[in-house]
Amino acid sequence: MPARLDVQEQDAKKDLDNPGAGEVMAKYGGENAGLPFIAFLDETGRMLVNSLRPQGEGKDKGGNIGHPVEPYEVDWFLAMVKKAAPAMSADESKVLENWLRTQKK
Repeated sequence: MPARLDVQEQDAKKDLDNPGAGEVMAKYGGENAGLPFIAFLDETGRMLVNSLRPQGEGKDKGGNIGHPVEPYEVDWFLAMVKKAAPAMSADESKVLENWLRTQKK
């Protein structure tokens, strides 16, 4: 079941932060990741994958993909979904991929 936590709001909107959300974000690797930060968990709360793309070769430093727009960000998000929802059909995955790759930047 999806859950959204508000965290790191601007000073004028600090009252919108969920109490403890910063600690939850840190627990799943997002303490210094920036926003949005996404983590997929199993039914016990164990993290399956998060939006911190692993470091690649050469100058690729990896990092948080945030909302995936760039091709490498979409690639990582699709890999995340495959880990978190392995029963998703190829057709469903293609719909998601097509939407992500054609969204307006």
